[in-house]
Amino acid sequence: MAETDPAQWAHYSRVDKILHKVAFLHPGLQRVLGSMDQDIFAPKSLPAPAGEPVFITGLPRAGTTLLLEFLAGSGDFASFTYRHMPFVLAPILWEKLTGGSRKAGEKIERSHGDGMAVDFDSPEAFEEVAWIAFHGKDYIRGDHLVPMDQLPLDEEFSEFLTALSRRLAVTSGDRSRRYLSKNNANIGRLKTLPRIFPDAQILICLRDPVAQAASLQSQHELFLRMHKDDAFARNYMKWIGHFDFGETFKPIRFSDPLPQDGEFWLKYWIDAYSYARDAAGPNCHFFCYENLREHPVETLSGLADCLSISDKAGFIANQSQIRAPRHMPDEGPKTDLEAEALALYEDLRQRAL
Repeated sequence: MAETDPAQWAHYSRVDKILHKVAFLHPGLQRVLGSMDQDIFAPKSLPAPAGEPVFITGLPRAGTTLLLEFLAGSGDFASFTYRHMPFVLAPILWEKLTGGSRKAGEKIERSHGDGMAVDFDSPEAFEEVAWIAFHGKDYIRGDHLVPMDQLPLDEEFSEFLTALSRRLAVTSGDRSRRYLSKNNANIGRLKTLPRIFPDAQILICLRDPVAQAASLQSQHELFLRMHKDDAFARNYMKWIGHFDFGETFKPIRFSDPLPQDGEFWLKYWIDAYSYARDAAGPNCHFFCYENLREHPVETLSGLADCLSISDKAGFIANQSQIRAPRHMPDEGPKTDLEAEALALYEDLRQRAL
């Protein structure tokens, strides 16, 4: 079976592209294969995880991928990786089909052009495929997404996602590992996730809003160019539910529709984090990127304690991987909208780990 380059779509072979097209031909196929995986490898035959699952969310460009890599590297967690593509809802079955022909890949820069390198074993955000398979018709609208907190939850999906998290642990090599998810769309599910995982710890990543808005705009323009030139790249983003940028962009509609003008991304930031502020429950923790950069030891130590990381010293050693972002906070005069965003940011930063 083919395994594909996780970062550079241009390197996908014809066979790789056909395999992905077949896998995502219809969301129902992923669901059927996932149900087969669940029936064959029943959750009752799998041990319970060793601790609470952890969900990383927030608008993109706030350090969510960096945090995912730090936590995945601790050895305590099982998460989706590029090896689970394209049949992400049937991880055990897919592993058995591909186990004898697995490639060893070198780390290469991911398509975001942000200096972060990935290989086949890098953790990635593929959980949204499960949400699409069960609830896609409910929350995916023509030009936007609806927060799942506003919609009824399919109880069959709750059971499926819980079982899937345990089956991922099997493919990680340690069946007791806890589920680790990174999913930006989960910022609209802060009340829904605890209904599925009552003991979940949810990390809501944020960053200086002016810098984050500039980074969001830059990424959107990058992916617009990429999608215009590469139909497969555009379809890939749609298949895995990454509606964050480019021609597949669908903002989460937290309140009224936002005009897509020059201030869109900052207004979107205010909408998203106002919602997160109001929806966050007792197991939701804000995680501020500036806190991580300015106080790495204290921030990583606090996170290790919060999540009961087994190797705290090893986790704190991740401070050496923290580097300055390409978009830094603007120290100049602020518009009224920027001042509003920064006031909300300072409030959430005070609450952060």
